[in-house]
Amino acid sequence: MAKNYPTLGNSAIATPTIAPNVGNANSIFSARVVDVNLEPSSNPLSLFQISNGWGSIGAIRFESLDKNSNTNNQITTQASIAYPMDINFKKIPTLGEIVFILQGPSYKQLTTGNSDSSQFYYLSAISIWNKNHLNMLPPTSETSKDTDTVDNTSVSEGISNNPETQVEEPIPGKTFKEEAYIRNLYPVEGDVILEGRWGNSLRFSSTAIHTSESKDTESPWSGEGKNGSPITILRNGQSTSDQSAFNNWFPIYEDIQGDAASIYLTDGQAIPILLGSDNFDSFGVDATPQINTTALVQEVPVENPNRSNKELDNIDVKFDIVNEEPDISNDIRTTLLNSVSGNPQTGVFNSEADAKQQELENEQLREQEERAFGDGQKTRQARNRELSSTGGTIDL
Repeated sequence: MAKNYPTLGNSAIATPTIAPNVGNANSIFSARVVDVNLEPSSNPLSLFQISNGWGSIGAIRFESLDKNSNTNNQITTQASIAYPMDINFKKIPTLGEIVFILQGPSYKQLTTGNSDSSQFYYLSAISIWNKNHLNMLPPTSETSKDTDTVDNTSVSEGISNNPETQVEEPIPGKTFKEEAYIRNLYPVEGDVILEGRWGNSLRFSSTAIHTSESKDTESPWSGEGKNGSPITILRNGQSTSDQSAFNNWFPIYEDIQGDAASIYLTDGQAIPILLGSDNFDSFGVDATPQINTTALVQEVPVENPNRSNKELDNIDVKFDIVNEEPDISNDIRTTLLNSVSGNPQTGVFNSEADAKQQELENEQLREQEERAFGDGQKTRQARNRELSSTGGTIDL
């Protein structure tokens, strides 16, 4: 004889719900999720209120698969309650997904002293569609079969729904938005993969070099190296470069160029990646190759592999193992710094017109100073300017 489910239906609020014919009490059966306790509610009929409040976050209401109604945005008091089987590893099902239910001991054995007290627990959702994103199996809805209620044109194109029996599109949750472009990851032999619902994943994999017959399905990190070399890939956000509905059933590999963000921990693999920029000045990093690639300079061995390029760069030597130093001997700023007269010369940083204008302004400044003091005397600013260029002591 079937027992009553431990639900609100066992109270005075509603009539008891009879369990489906699932065999003995220790059997496992499948059921459809119709509610998930994920937020507080003051409604006395809500799952939050009738289960255990905050202590039952993650609990679900479930119904038998032979139910044929859509429960979108409805409080289903006749549904039974089940709790996560493993609270340390959570996989929250969506509305309409199918889970396995089993019966086990309840905490009420201790709180009420009833040694026979039990409750239901649920396992992870069944992969009905073999998709990492969503595996809903909503109930079928009754539709009108009476073709006399529609015109002949509509009948030839397909039976239209009557207003009284309009089909309501099932929803997976209050905030869950279905994205058809999310695809499964393509596995490699021996892989251990954790996949979220939104293109986020953690893959424990290895180098797996394919034969010529199956190169098309080879992973992008297996182009070289040896089989079995470990690689770990953390990805957050699948590439959106291909969102066609035709391809959403084809599994994919991670795409370091297109994925939103990722971390690769490698062991000898070559990861094909294109840098958006090789200018790392803002990070204080010298990204210049250790082997000089500048024209007219031959490749030379690395002097000390334990020292950074910045330490190995010798600005006093025009050609070194890091790069080619520019010739700034004719730079106008260098000329002005080393010149007592201050007369500028053209260089790599100034045009000839700018140099002539600077020279004219300097000449006018000297004439003003001489007129002010006479007999070749100079202002204190002029003397300081000369002393600063020759290394003398500046008057204050």
